[in-house]
Amino acid sequence: MNFKLIKNPMGDDDTRAAYNALASETFGLSFEDWYQGGYFDGSHIPYTVFDDGKAVANISVNLMDVEYAGTVKKYIQLGTVMTKAEYRGKGLQRQIFNEIIKDFSGKFDTMFLFANKTVTEFYPKLGFEKAVEYSFEKNITPQTATVKKLDMSKTEDVQFFREYYEKGNSFSGFEVKNGFALEMFYLGGPYSENVFYIEKYDATVVAETDGNTVTCLDIFGGQEYSAEEIMSAFGCEKLVMGFTPKDSTGFDIQPINDEDTVLFVYSG
Repeated sequence: MNFKLIKNPMGDDDTRAAYNALASETFGLSFEDWYQGGYFDGSHIPYTVFDDGKAVANISVNLMDVEYAGTVKKYIQLGTVMTKAEYRGKGLQRQIFNEIIKDFSGKFDTMFLFANKTVTEFYPKLGFEKAVEYSFEKNITPQTATVKKLDMSKTEDVQFFREYYEKGNSFSGFEVKNGFALEMFYLGGPYSENVFYIEKYDATVVAETDGNTVTCLDIFGGQEYSAEEIMSAFGCEKLVMGFTPKDSTGFDIQPINDEDTVLFVYSG
């Protein structure tokens, strides 16, 4: 075995293809369309271990500016954590993580990641602590309003969405700033069918509906209205917030016990 750690393999066609192959094998994901769409701006930094040209392990650093209580902080979300099956147990994840800490020590305020139950014993060994997430739910009154789905494969719809993204999510207690590139990975891929424009409330929304429940993942624009008013346009009677709302008045707040998405925060 001939291990080599490459920081940010995205700029080279061969190493990017190998990175995408590992992501596809592990998660069914590919970053190629996102890269070719021009969204690679340096906010997504894979740290990838290669063995003779084959990507075998990775942790990606996602850089975010997050505004909380009027102050912007530097956040790092670690993601795309993966190791090819036959290379597990060789200490590659620890090697990658140590390199990330060396490169970013003193350059972030908070580092976090989400993990499933199979690895919850591993991350405390790297200095992470399990944190509690909360759900925010509220009954709402359905309203009549036109909800238009945006086609995120069309340049004009992406540009239209971007204009609203730049207005910010004023409803979030932890608002990500200047994160359009990372946003587009999700909206160009797994959530491409979940982007909507509601003219009545002058807002774009990323949302999912399930029966009589609507889950709000993001709202951009619509500052003159409440989140409840905007989300009532989907005709549902129950609202679930997919982020921590700035104003949680009237919400039923409960701890989340989901073993497949456990939040860990780095404490050193």
